[in-house]
Amino acid sequence: MKTEISRVYSDLPIPPGEVLEEEIEARGMTQKELAARLGKPAQAVNEIIKGKKAITPDTAIGLGKVLGISPHFWSTLEADYRMTLARNREREAIAANVQWLDEYPIREMIRRGWIQAGRDKESKLEALLSFLGVADAKPQVYQEAVGFRITEAGQQNISMGALAAWLRKGELEAEEVQTAAYDEDAFRQALVAIRSMTEDPPEEFDPAMRALCAGAGVAFCVVQELPKSGANGATRWLTPQKALIQMSLRNKWADIFWFSFFHEACHVLMHRRRQVVIDGLDGDADMAAMEEEADRFARDRLIPPREWGEFRSGVTFNPGSVKAFARSVNVAPFVVVGRLQKEKLISYRQLSSLKRRYEWVADSHS
Repeated sequence: MKTEISRVYSDLPIPPGEVLEEEIEARGMTQKELAARLGKPAQAVNEIIKGKKAITPDTAIGLGKVLGISPHFWSTLEADYRMTLARNREREAIAANVQWLDEYPIREMIRRGWIQAGRDKESKLEALLSFLGVADAKPQVYQEAVGFRITEAGQQNISMGALAAWLRKGELEAEEVQTAAYDEDAFRQALVAIRSMTEDPPEEFDPAMRALCAGAGVAFCVVQELPKSGANGATRWLTPQKALIQMSLRNKWADIFWFSFFHEACHVLMHRRRQVVIDGLDGDADMAAMEEEADRFARDRLIPPREWGEFRSGVTFNPGSVKAFARSVNVAPFVVVGRLQKEKLISYRQLSSLKRRYEWVADSHS
């Protein structure tokens, strides 16, 4: 007759081998005899009893025949044991991970709707890990998964958790963007069209830029910066045929926005695929040449070098001359003012009436 043994669920892992040992001792049976009856080596039975070896379905069936205890009992006991071990490991992992919550702007991420979580730390941790798509909340884990580098100096004034969250938000948004396969010629043509949009308001140029970039295999998104996230922009390849240009409005000035966009575009066009480039942080010496090339590309794409040389050396810089030159090269006057200020041809207070700022209309769920 088959007998059943009632099971008590506990957070303490009960090795099936201990129950098996009690059962054979109650029957006056040795491990060697049980092994013989099962047709298995004595060492295999000993390893089960010591918890070094799991009870397989075949062994559970054999134990059912030898001991009169259903195979289901032994399989369930083994499964419960392994699950309890896993739950305990998970609790230990949660306890170790909770300490990293302070590295992230959790409250702000919840406010924007990036994550949904309860008030307890465990709920916040679960939501954060799900958002980041990682099993460990240490910010460096996401950094290593994505593959970006930041110098020690670059980390001094930023929050690695905020930067990781900002980058991940862009990654998630880009996953929703349907793009054509990357086409360099198409992207260069898109940049020509995009350059003509500097005078347009954001509500007009933003969707147009997204569509033009997507048609060339580049997902473009603007993600609101988080406190201490630090980055003006980032460029990376999500697949061999899909690039991402992600930007913030951290500095708000429109001239910086446009310069940053063309700077990022240069990274897509000219620099190594799969390499993540984050701009706005202290520079990595190994990437200095790339950054200089991207700066030149942005500068010369926005204002052609020959025309700029003639303008900067031939006129007095005032609102009228700046507007006239801007019209002649088909860019917004604030682009010209930003260039003059950058090259210290005027002070940052001069011609400020021609400058423009971009603001987030609503910073929730953006």
